[in-house]
Amino acid sequence: MQTSKMYERINWYKKEYVFENYSRIVDDFKDYDKISKKKMLESIYKVYSDYHNIIDISTTKELKYLEMVLNNKNMNQLNSEQYEWERNTLTEKFLLQSDYDRVFIPDEIIDNVKEAITHVDFKITRKKDYINEIAIGFCKILGLSLFESFCSFVSSATGVDEKIIKNHLFYNKLFHYYVMIYTDDYDGLGKDIPTVLYQDYYSIKEELKEERNKQAIVGSISVDLKRFKTLFYNDFDIHNKKINKFLIELKKLPFFWFSSLDLIRKFAMLNIDREPLKESFRNVIALKNYDLTDFFKVLDEAMDEMPSGALYGLTPNEVKLVKKETEKIHLNKEKNYIKQQNANLSKQDSKLFYKIYFGLLDFTNKKYKIKNNFKIYGVTNINPYQLRDIIDKFWENKNSIIQEFCSFNPYNFNHRELTMAKEFIKGIRGIFIIFRFEKEYTVFMSDEKAYMVKGLFDNIDKIISYQDLPMIVITSIIPFNDVLVYDGLLLQFGFQMGNNFIKVVEEQYLKSFKYYHL
Repeated sequence: MQTSKMYERINWYKKEYVFENYSRIVDDFKDYDKISKKKMLESIYKVYSDYHNIIDISTTKELKYLEMVLNNKNMNQLNSEQYEWERNTLTEKFLLQSDYDRVFIPDEIIDNVKEAITHVDFKITRKKDYINEIAIGFCKILGLSLFESFCSFVSSATGVDEKIIKNHLFYNKLFHYYVMIYTDDYDGLGKDIPTVLYQDYYSIKEELKEERNKQAIVGSISVDLKRFKTLFYNDFDIHNKKINKFLIELKKLPFFWFSSLDLIRKFAMLNIDREPLKESFRNVIALKNYDLTDFFKVLDEAMDEMPSGALYGLTPNEVKLVKKETEKIHLNKEKNYIKQQNANLSKQDSKLFYKIYFGLLDFTNKKYKIKNNFKIYGVTNINPYQLRDIIDKFWENKNSIIQEFCSFNPYNFNHRELTMAKEFIKGIRGIFIIFRFEKEYTVFMSDEKAYMVKGLFDNIDKIISYQDLPMIVITSIIPFNDVLVYDGLLLQFGFQMGNNFIKVVEEQYLKSFKYYHL
């Protein structure tokens, strides 16, 4: 006898399947071993007792399909391939059930669904769909991303204000059904950094982080809204000819082809050796005597077109192009490198610079009591990185510090030295791009301005390799003895710049005005 009550059907399902969807729908979900299947379903339906949650966890397509079911549309139409996606997703969310000859909404929630369809504003749901299609599709490509950079990209791609994007991603139930937001630790960034993860890749998230470190490619994902939307509604880019051909060939194989899709996606996400994946096909009993040579060729061609989280969202084929372009850039760097000569201060001027700067920093430390019993002025072997917090405080308050310093003159500077100290007021501290080395200067760029900077005791190309340029750093540029110098401390950001970034910086340099003085 057919039943429309989900509570009477729940024992037909594996507990793992119920828990997978329960943990995505219910915010404060219990551990797997501490809750039964029926209790999980009760918790899900408690969420759905507020019809707003049914609207929020559904796309416009799903809501329209629920409306068709409520209106008792033709069962052949409801069961047609046209609505396969809606049936599958609504079934996973326990909003819909189906038998061989019918599709229905469970009795326990049918009144809530009716309320949802009565009150839904499809203009609003379409706006939410637009954000979700891009955000979730993008997350399917990356697998894992820092929350802040993820929001910035989605905002840029959609044209929606970043504050609105963040609010949507924090509270929208449909987004959370597919993507989890959690905190993770990252070397160089710190602990408890907000992170987004596509739910299906939870079991491989640590492996994904490891593969990113190993494969370490730098490139830019193109903003392709059609592709993001396609990936939201499909696990693969079905508009890609090679991928579509592979899916057609996969469906021809005499086994339950859909059972292999998750494994294929995970191998693509990690971009690891495909031989174990191919071996899993060979081990399928129905394929034991099947020649898979041509199929594996099609599989390789398709997977080379699939984005990989280990490659920061690029495909293996895109990475080949990036590497070829990177090699060309490195050859150009080699060809155009000019070994620096006379690109630093004399030994005498360098000592004078540090005398004045360390005097200002020592005065700053004592004034603000930053490091007790810590001597700076007159010390010759001090590690500049020990001065970072003192340097930050100096540049935050440089005008008042310099004026007070010159009034008190605590270290009995002569007139020339005090005049040089006052010049520090014109100095600037911030983020700069060290772009290139010239014979007598190093080019530091910021805000479409190119500052021609001298090193101190050494030419800067002895400290930084030309192959590492352009490099983003935090430092200070200071006028000294009629030239510009940096303060001896270059705080690097610790990540490589992509080829597109290099091209943009080169274009900016050609248009920028060169500054030899401040």
